[in-house]
Amino acid sequence: MELFLIFFNSFVVGFSGAMMPGPLLAVGIAETPRHGWQTGPIISVGHAIAEIFVVVILSLGLVALAKNIVVASIIGIVGGVALILMGISMGYDIIKNKVNYNSFSEEKNSNHKLAGKGITATLSNPYWFVWWATTGLAFLVKSLKFGVVGPVVFYFGHILSDFVWYSGVTLLLWTGKKIIMGKGLKILIFVCALFLIYLGISFISDGVGNIHFS
Repeated sequence: MELFLIFFNSFVVGFSGAMMPGPLLAVGIAETPRHGWQTGPIISVGHAIAEIFVVVILSLGLVALAKNIVVASIIGIVGGVALILMGISMGYDIIKNKVNYNSFSEEKNSNHKLAGKGITATLSNPYWFVWWATTGLAFLVKSLKFGVVGPVVFYFGHILSDFVWYSGVTLLLWTGKKIIMGKGLKILIFVCALFLIYLGISFISDGVGNIHFS
């Protein structure tokens, strides 16, 4: 059951991040006219390649730290704060109508292959590094108590969200439907923002509790 929660939480958190406009979404929108509906899955493969290296490297380095309750708790608290700030930022952007997908439609094409563009777009996003240094780190520490299986479950839950979102976006574009920031999508993003805040509070509560009883 706990492994399922890790999978579910990583999926929702990943989905929340994927929905917000960024370099990877820009590449997806720009390349869909040239590569068709498969643009989303292909750039997600590039994104997944970049992320699997991060998960492996961080997991190997966290094995010893995860056994230290105080260190693991501090990482959880920092990750929780990052989740809350991310949720607040998402909610604020929706309320202020700052989320705009159309601004990425003029992104210029590059000479890299499509999967390579997915990797390049991922590594060019400074927010990606911040996310893994805070929220991603906290998730991995929690997952490591299940051994190797934990990070694997976390990784697949996280990366599945990217495949679902980017594939859906490029499919809609390829079939001639435009992405419209309607009320339904705003509500979905806002609900995800609330979930991030809830999850962040949960991380902080667990971290503080573990420090208190250690």
